[in-house]
Amino acid sequence: IHKAIWNRKYLFLLGLSIFSLQVWGQAKLQGTLSDEQGQPIEFASLILLDTDFTAISDDRGQFLIEDIPHDLYTLRASYLGYEEVEITVDLRQQSSMVIAIALQPVSTNLETVTVTAKSEARILSERPLAITSIDFSDLQNSTLDASSLLDRVNGVRVRQTGGLGSAINISIQGAQGNAVRRYFDGLPIRFLAAGLDLNNLPVNQIDRVDIYRGITPLEVGTDALGGGINIVPKRFYQRQVDVSYQIGSFQTHRASLNAFFINDKKWFVGTNAFFNYSANNYPIDAHDYNEETRRAENNIIVRRFHDTFRSYYGDLFFGFRDRPGVDELKITLSYNDLYDEVQTPVVFNPVRPLGALFTQTGGWTANLDYRWQTPNQRWQLLAKTNLGIYQDFIQDSTDYFFNWYGERLETPNNRGADLLSMPASISIDKQIYLQRLTARYQINRNHQLSVSNLFVGQNREGRNAFLPAEEDPFRFPAFLRQNYGGLAWDGKWWDQKITTTLTYKNYHYWAEATSLEDAIDQDFEQQMVSNNYHGGNLALKYAFNANTFIRSSFELAYRLPEENELFGNQSTIRSNINLRPERSENWNLGLFWKFLVFDQPVAIEVNGFYRQQQDRIILLASGFDLAQFFNEEEVEITGLDGYLSWKPWNWLHLNASATFQDIRIRSALVEADEDLIGTRLPNIPTFFARMDISFVQEGLLGQEDQFRLGYFYDFTDSFSSVREANAIQNIGNFVPTQHVNSLEVNYTWYQSRLHISLRANNIFDDDLYDNFRIQRPGRHFVAKIRYTL
Repeated sequence: IHKAIWNRKYLFLLGLSIFSLQVWGQAKLQGTLSDEQGQPIEFASLILLDTDFTAISDDRGQFLIEDIPHDLYTLRASYLGYEEVEITVDLRQQSSMVIAIALQPVSTNLETVTVTAKSEARILSERPLAITSIDFSDLQNSTLDASSLLDRVNGVRVRQTGGLGSAINISIQGAQGNAVRRYFDGLPIRFLAAGLDLNNLPVNQIDRVDIYRGITPLEVGTDALGGGINIVPKRFYQRQVDVSYQIGSFQTHRASLNAFFINDKKWFVGTNAFFNYSANNYPIDAHDYNEETRRAENNIIVRRFHDTFRSYYGDLFFGFRDRPGVDELKITLSYNDLYDEVQTPVVFNPVRPLGALFTQTGGWTANLDYRWQTPNQRWQLLAKTNLGIYQDFIQDSTDYFFNWYGERLETPNNRGADLLSMPASISIDKQIYLQRLTARYQINRNHQLSVSNLFVGQNREGRNAFLPAEEDPFRFPAFLRQNYGGLAWDGKWWDQKITTTLTYKNYHYWAEATSLEDAIDQDFEQQMVSNNYHGGNLALKYAFNANTFIRSSFELAYRLPEENELFGNQSTIRSNINLRPERSENWNLGLFWKFLVFDQPVAIEVNGFYRQQQDRIILLASGFDLAQFFNEEEVEITGLDGYLSWKPWNWLHLNASATFQDIRIRSALVEADEDLIGTRLPNIPTFFARMDISFVQEGLLGQEDQFRLGYFYDFTDSFSSVREANAIQNIGNFVPTQHVNSLEVNYTWYQSRLHISLRANNIFDDDLYDNFRIQRPGRHFVAKIRYTL
């Protein structure tokens, strides 16, 4: 008996010892992370793959992972803007290990900007989608706005109909206008505050811009038909104040302020603000109108006189980070106001300009941003909620006509309006609600599932002060509900040489409004429409090695009709509830190759694209003084674009790109337009190219300064401003070939805190034009000063 008891005690003690060895015999892993200069990296992420063991580096770059079972592991270290590092860690025989990790930045020079994969763009760049991410950290001193910088990216064309604040049209591989959607931090810009757009948002407010050439990823895209642009605002991680001011030709003034404060408990508060103003009174070619003969007699050079633009924006945000169940929670309250005088209608009138019409929009926005992921990064959740209360105002009332000298003509204006058929003072109140929810699940190292949904709710109701209430169509409320949802699967195969993305998208909209069916009898009719559509895409990328890959994609995409297209504007545009969404089948094939020439890197990319676009929505005349949106003919788009980037020496960068796009009508809307079949679409350049050279010198006047000189050249071939079947008979309908040469100088000193920039745009004062031969500014200058603390 005693022997049996002893044996049981022995077995118990032996088991307890084994258990104790397992518990107390676990290992710990510690170390430091630094950059290529040896500076510590804070907030870097470390994870032992296929486990729940993670860590975040502190302000000294140090990390610690404890209680690790003895085994063989792979440690992954990552930080925004740096190459991920994976290290084999053998803890089978060791109780403690200390390692040092140095991370290298990810950057490839492209079009004088730095293409950087970071944050969401880092994840997206691993997919086979054609994505270019412009890192604005090196562009904070530039005098250009975001739209001008974007215009230098391969395959992208940004066209602007005038000076500061004028409307922009973005073309990506042949798709343009509403087919290319713009987003601000993943939400559609067209539903957000005025001023948060590429043509007036300062570069100092932007972290990066992601360009999707073709497919837009599920967590960002909506009904983009041929690509998208996502502006990612700055996110701060330490206390900072950044203020800048610039002055330029045509009475242009721009100011920007960023401020961010955070305490040890990760509570933060900050503000962003900017102001833009320009008279846009640049010289143009026009005609002198003789009232006696009622003819344009002489060509004259005059200054635009009714084209002032002003916008200001300010926000206040606060929140906290790194709490249980919350990586970041931020609440933002903002106010914006935008005032814009309208000088010309869509088609430039060289004889009689507009002299009284202006628009104004503004309002308040509240935004809630929530981010969270599990410690092992398998689950991620992102939620954005946006509520905006805005008012749009249009004033078009005058008893006069004007000439290009800004003088009132004696001929009476019997319409009482500059542009509309009758005087108007229209105010429209809008309430807009947006909710985007995205969830990701990392199945394993090679496969990830994502689900995302965006809901948009919009209400509007207005008033025209020139009409009696009972005759005012704006008094009827209008409602629009849109929902975009989908599911995506990202996979890696064959030792990660092949990556794929398979996506399903659902498009749904419901709208209700009162339309103006008869302009004379004031026949108001309540109308409602609801439709649902299905689309998706498949993309594939094959990497031969780390520096060479090919990728291809196919997409079936829709662009839903918008409220003004379905129900008109209740004044000059009639409703058409039978509009179908635009539909496009898109094919893309691209090759990327990076190699060395004289031990210096050269990067080449070539992309071919083909689109078959159906049911294009266009605005056509419909009766006297009215217009209406229709589904137009089928259009076929083929093209090729490419770029070359070379850095022969550390102080010299060379970049060049070119795009050819052939956009032709393949079917006619009506029999009378059959002669248009096979012709190109108007107002779209067929060929354009760019080149730039930048020279950088460190320590020119001191040990801590930097001098940068850049030369920029743009070429746009001649293109027709009207339909080609008619343009052939009149050379004046063609926009001439354009050459633009510009220079920019940047100088930084005082421990990189003070920055001064000077730029001369269009130094040879060439004539520049856009849609319908609307003239753009000639030679002009900009100076900017920036200080960071």
